[in-house]
Amino acid sequence: MDKKTIIKSLDENVIQFNELVKYLNKDEFEININHKWSAGQDLVHLIKVLKIVNIGFTLPKPLLQLMYGINKNEARSFQLLQTLYKNALEGGAKSPSIYIPKPVLFESKNHLIQKHATLNQLFIDKINDHSDNALDRYRLPHPILGKVTLRELACFTSFHTAHHFELLKTKNLTQKQQRTHDLT
Repeated sequence: MDKKTIIKSLDENVIQFNELVKYLNKDEFEININHKWSAGQDLVHLIKVLKIVNIGFTLPKPLLQLMYGINKNEARSFQLLQTLYKNALEGGAKSPSIYIPKPVLFESKNHLIQKHATLNQLFIDKINDHSDNALDRYRLPHPILGKVTLRELACFTSFHTAHHFELLKTKNLTQKQQRTHDLT
């Protein structure tokens, strides 16, 4: 996926996620259903991921090369990365503890939405600071996918947001169905 497409995807996915969260009421934002994260926790999780990714994209290239080596493989496609990630989740892979959010209060919703958007824009700026060659050459570790190129990590970050958007839509629908059932 080219840089322009990645950036467009990142921007669209964060806007879509934040728009959904923006209109959630207190219960929809705070309540966990079936031991799944609340919408607020999903939002904080995505913020935590962007914070770490932004740090990784700021590391000097010689340090990246020393710590993680240079990519010598062909770039993996957006679809392949998505499939590898979904298969790992189905196989029981879990988010590392550093990315697991504590309960989140409704009162912090607007601040968190703004923080998410700001961190995403910083990430887009960092992607733009890298040449296409650098995006394909340098690597960072991913807790589930192993060493990935900077381009692959940018692609992952985009579909990871979309993944949480889909989960949130499903949770929100389940929550509304549960409330309707409780009223009957």
